[in-house]
Amino acid sequence: MIRYISFASIILAYYFLDAPLVHWIHNQRINKIAFFNILTHIPDAIIAFLILFFLVFILFFKRFEKVKLFNVLFIAMASVAVSAHIKDFLKFIFARYWPNTWIDNNPSLLVDNVYGFQFFEKGTAYQSFPSGHTTVTFAFFSVLIYFYPKYKTVFLIPCILLGIGQVLMHYHFLSDVIAGGLLGWMVAIIFCRFIENKIKLLET
Repeated sequence: MIRYISFASIILAYYFLDAPLVHWIHNQRINKIAFFNILTHIPDAIIAFLILFFLVFILFFKRFEKVKLFNVLFIAMASVAVSAHIKDFLKFIFARYWPNTWIDNNPSLLVDNVYGFQFFEKGTAYQSFPSGHTTVTFAFFSVLIYFYPKYKTVFLIPCILLGIGQVLMHYHFLSDVIAGGLLGWMVAIIFCRFIENKIKLLET
């Protein structure tokens, strides 16, 4: 059900919300509020944490291999890595213009009044869809939600805050964020169910 609602939301946002929302945010100067920019750095913290975890994994695998959280974090790391690669492939396929101009004078809605998909175009000028930051964040926290559902609300908070920050800072359109969240969630769920069927994680 979630994926169908998400697909419908992506289509609706693309045709009716993305462009008007960007112009409204720009006119209200909401993108000038520094706090929302801070929210967009959540994936950076996740990546730093996973790098640290990977080092611990290499050094102390035998000591922690039967600890549930250790295994869950390993699944989360794999989920992030795979979803990031899929995200890059989808960016090439859809090749969407950005909301604003950021890198190498990329064409954008606000600066060049261009909107939509170019399809199968390489380069950073056309990489708005889906949101990579949102993909990574949802891929990570969806794994934690799967194995620790009673903390679902806590894990959803950074996902939602990141999505809000991405849109309000003109880093992505609303539909980019929804698509990124859907991609990260789907990859995480596939990983979790596959691993759960193959390996019985120990309860702590």
